[in-house]
Amino acid sequence: MADRLRVLLLSRYGPLGASSRLRFYQYLPFLDRAGIEVTVAPFFDDGYLGHLYSAGKRRFKDVLAAYLRRVRAVLGAGRYSAAWIEKEVFPFLPAGFENLPARIGIPYVVDYDDAIFHTYDLHASGWVRRMLGKKLDPLLARARCVVVGSGYLESYARSRGATDVRRVPTVVDTARYPVAEGTDTGELRIGWIGSASSTKFLHMVRDALKALSVERPVRLVTIGASPLPGYGVPLEQHAWSESSEAGLLGSIHVGIMPLPDAPWERGKCGYKLIQYMACGKPVVASPVGANREIVKDGVGYLAGDPDEWIRALRSLAADAGHRRACGAAARRSVERDYSLKAVAPRVVELLRETAGRSERKVG
Repeated sequence: MADRLRVLLLSRYGPLGASSRLRFYQYLPFLDRAGIEVTVAPFFDDGYLGHLYSAGKRRFKDVLAAYLRRVRAVLGAGRYSAAWIEKEVFPFLPAGFENLPARIGIPYVVDYDDAIFHTYDLHASGWVRRMLGKKLDPLLARARCVVVGSGYLESYARSRGATDVRRVPTVVDTARYPVAEGTDTGELRIGWIGSASSTKFLHMVRDALKALSVERPVRLVTIGASPLPGYGVPLEQHAWSESSEAGLLGSIHVGIMPLPDAPWERGKCGYKLIQYMACGKPVVASPVGANREIVKDGVGYLAGDPDEWIRALRSLAADAGHRRACGAAARRSVERDYSLKAVAPRVVELLRETAGRSERKVG
């Protein structure tokens, strides 16, 4: 049997971190079956995230431990065939630290699912902008491959010298998202899933939902949102959990993703749209970032202003058959382009190519 490829995964978080879980950990069983042995070395572990989520603040000892853990992992990277890096090597350290994998001589892939570079080049502090605004340039320029989830991220990577940039969407395991008819309560259940920090975007569609609620019963169903006092339409709010999200999304009729057309949001990869669509739900979204590519004809609508939001939601509210047809097309789109089953072989091949370009013997 051929020697297994050995890959060092320098993820941002442990399994509690959504970006790391979705962009990396869900591929691990596929990689193992393909003969790729992945050693996981998160920067922030689950202890850090658990305390951050429960207490709302960071502990200095957890942050210090993260940097020391990352130093050890990078210095030991020469034992591997390739490295797989999430976003950056060392947060808030200068460009020289991002250059360490190249200096060690290990070929690597770096992955972006959001515009993390704006943490530095758009920072409120002029000192941070000057010192760290270009910190990712050496990491990108020396990468064997840069993987991105949107066109905005691709453009940035190319502008910083990346020579091989590939689009890989954030995917779902469709086995976890069964297609279900929305709950029949006589009202249109409009769903949104996200984090407390992105709840503010729901105010972009409040007037449209209020206008629609004058014509027919409407309920906004949120998963993971912070409270929305005085929102103006009936609410059903749920805390997020991995075990309950798919079932709750199955209870809605339409999924929405409002976003402002701003730098950070242009880097978004549209994951919540893919979740709705996996459940066989039509979608309405702002025409920002990857949303433009995900919301193709037949799966829903792009809406750029309040009038377009009202027209899109009114069209889906008025015709259950239209909703079902859009939802079926949405599910097919996910199975073809945004599912773990469809995309995992591309990730396997990408890591093989990266390791294969090295002169180092695999094993």
